[in-house]
Amino acid sequence: LQGSNFTISCSVQPQYPGGSFQLTFTSSNTTYNYTQPAVNHSADFLFPAADPAHQGNYSCVYGVYVFSHNFSSESRLLSLTVTGPDETFHRTVLIIRLVVVLPVALLLSNTALYFILKASRGQKSDPQENIELDNYNLGVSRAEGEPAGEEGARGAE
Repeated sequence: LQGSNFTISCSVQPQYPGGSFQLTFTSSNTTYNYTQPAVNHSADFLFPAADPAHQGNYSCVYGVYVFSHNFSSESRLLSLTVTGPDETFHRTVLIIRLVVVLPVALLLSNTALYFILKASRGQKSDPQENIELDNYNLGVSRAEGEPAGEEGARGAE
């Protein structure tokens, strides 16, 4: 991750005391060598803040001089890719949106829909209430159980 500290550690199986490690960095247009003495058959190469310039291939070479001879052993290549904080930030924001914002938005829209439907159903009255209100508004009163026509006829007598 861009801006993060990182360490590349090199080590060998103990055979001879001493020696040193050379860390070789190769990118498309550059090669650098860093050297550290071997301490307990290993060496750590610390990098304070990763940036795109650190992106490339690294390998360790252990060298030791023993009995008037130089011995060396090279590691496999380590490929390093540096990702920018923007990529990580955008991934984090997307995850937060999916995990937090989306469920909250669904909850709010469902709640709003519930209250809208409840309010619209509350405005519609029962059909029986409409009939009773219509009869009341017309000034017609009838006894329970009598059809409306008989009451009107009796009132005319």
